[in-house]
Amino acid sequence: MHVLQLLSSGGVYGAEKMVVSLAKGLERAGCRTILGVFDNTHVESSDVVTYMQQQNLPVVVIPCKGKIDWTTVDNIRHCIKLNNINLIHSHGYKTDLYGYLAVRHSGLPILATSHLWTRRTTSLRVYAYADQLALRRFNHVVAVSDEIAREIISSGVPPAKVSVIDNGIDLAAFRDPSPSVGAEFRASGMRIVGAVGRLVDQKGFDYLLRAIPRILKHFPSTVFLVAGEGTERAKLEALASQLNITRQVHFIGVRNDMPNVYASFDVFVLPSLNEGMPIALIEAMATAKPVVATRVAAVPKLVINGQTGLLIDPRDPEALSDAVCQLLEKPTYCETLGKAARARIEQQFSSEVMAQHYLQLYRKVQANPVPTAEGVLCKN
Repeated sequence: MHVLQLLSSGGVYGAEKMVVSLAKGLERAGCRTILGVFDNTHVESSDVVTYMQQQNLPVVVIPCKGKIDWTTVDNIRHCIKLNNINLIHSHGYKTDLYGYLAVRHSGLPILATSHLWTRRTTSLRVYAYADQLALRRFNHVVAVSDEIAREIISSGVPPAKVSVIDNGIDLAAFRDPSPSVGAEFRASGMRIVGAVGRLVDQKGFDYLLRAIPRILKHFPSTVFLVAGEGTERAKLEALASQLNITRQVHFIGVRNDMPNVYASFDVFVLPSLNEGMPIALIEAMATAKPVVATRVAAVPKLVINGQTGLLIDPRDPEALSDAVCQLLEKPTYCETLGKAARARIEQQFSSEVMAQHYLQLYRKVQANPVPTAEGVLCKN
């Protein structure tokens, strides 16, 4: 089987890492995978293509000039023909729409993975609505959490065409990484609390910052490292200044050595307000880090409270500070949680497990396409 994975991206974040892990797992399972990455000429270029090429994966760059670019459709069709593609797998509203336009009436199966409809802005709400309409015509739609699956079904996609498949990662890089940041803090005996993600409202980093003064009151020899970039960075830096914690909080930007960054942390925090199945959390747990995470979407599937980490409610800085303090004062408990966390990821959230689930679905979809009244394909 030859599969074309379509992705439109502004950076190397959770969905991008998931697609790379999936491609590697599929390749190991004997499924040829081509990564079709949109080059959106109207936005700032990112390092996604370079990142994927460094993983020794076949990448095709697909130019895209604007919201409706029929040349993009033609380029996808050319890629399908050139690589003998048997199935399209899209990730995100933009590639869902272009992928559908490229294969409609062709008889080629198409499925999508819905990572999350954020609806943060008016334009994103419009795109989410358009995506909902398109997904009704897909062979199948995969959600990365039960919550997203319910949302997809409520949008009009038949329940029989919706599945939940957990995200997974390539575990090899996370088994024995060496710390790469914060050496000066460790040398002076300080503890490091880390967070990773896009600096946007959805990730809840402002609640982490608001929790820090209370943590420092109990554990003054603590620093906080935040890895990632985003539109809210200036706002978060201003909040850190307002809270008088700029000396203890360090925004370290985007890193290309994430296993080593996780290894640098004593505690990992995920303060998100909304998620699908967060790759950063999976990676931190795979690195055997004790985690504090908000009880949103698929997070409780990863974090069993008190066994593989600590769960708190979102938007609650006091609960967040209490949980972090609990871990900082109990190093042995941290070690126990970290080991259990890594075991859980190895058992259920590896790229091999994820790839096998997707490969089974690919075969099922390919074997049972049925034309609909609209002239496109859907699954029985």
